[in-house]
Amino acid sequence: MKQRIIFWLLVLFTISACASSPATSDATITPVFAFTETVVGPNRLPIGIIKAGSPVNDPQAAVTLRFFNLDVDSETAVGDATATYYGKGLPAAVYVANFSFPSAGNWGVEISVQLAGMTAPSISKLQLPVSERAIAPKVGDKAISADTLTVSDTPDVSQLVSMTDPDLSLYQVSLSAALTQAKPIAVLFATPGFCRTAVCGPSLKVFSALQRTFGDKITFIHSEIYRFPFGDSFSQQNAVFQAAMTEGRNLTNTERKTGVSDAYFAWGLQSEPWLFLIDGQGLITARFEGGLTAEELTPLLTELAK
Repeated sequence: MKQRIIFWLLVLFTISACASSPATSDATITPVFAFTETVVGPNRLPIGIIKAGSPVNDPQAAVTLRFFNLDVDSETAVGDATATYYGKGLPAAVYVANFSFPSAGNWGVEISVQLAGMTAPSISKLQLPVSERAIAPKVGDKAISADTLTVSDTPDVSQLVSMTDPDLSLYQVSLSAALTQAKPIAVLFATPGFCRTAVCGPSLKVFSALQRTFGDKITFIHSEIYRFPFGDSFSQQNAVFQAAMTEGRNLTNTERKTGVSDAYFAWGLQSEPWLFLIDGQGLITARFEGGLTAEELTPLLTELAK
């Protein structure tokens, strides 16, 4: 099994996905992919920047990408994109580009990074496998109806989510019920107590704050990834995860289901956190893997709320 590096908030984590490795770059600057899958069609591509071993948060950084279909012509770029900075108030930032891949196969991405004070950009070349089909639901798909925990069916809040003092407004309606109400939905799959990427907790805080702004027009739902007792479930999932990593293979369906919530499994997710925006007809209009910022989400939520 190949692996891709996911970046966020001072931590690098290895997850079961495809590989990305810099080919040529400045010795002190390394861009990394902060996502786990790339598919044919539109993709949100968050990029993390590491300088001298530490994540970068530079709002003046210029980050541009060029895309190459390595199966056709490794020398001629077929498109480009400029990444937008998201990281205000955070110790580390992501630089988000958007690109629509026309075909599956082996792709290359040339990433140019010029930080404040640099006289010339650092250039890196990374490989990026693109799949025909997504593992996680994609934009345009019908949202998957699944029961998520609510305060009605789980009145003991310690069994609702792996954090103390949760925002109970996020647990009022199950996703399955919300999908029958013809009202836009924002659903976040995250585990603040056991997040491998260390960004579930911060993302949940952003999500809660956005609920206070948009909650009258959009139903906000948080779904804990693990079953209660969360620590035991995390240990069970971690054991099968580590076994698969050691054996160099993907998780089996049975292993993926070990310890995780029914909703997380039903949505086919294999990393965290994930946020999906769903319109009043039940169609997914946007998806976000990894850490969330209000700056990136507010325009999309404003549009969704219309």
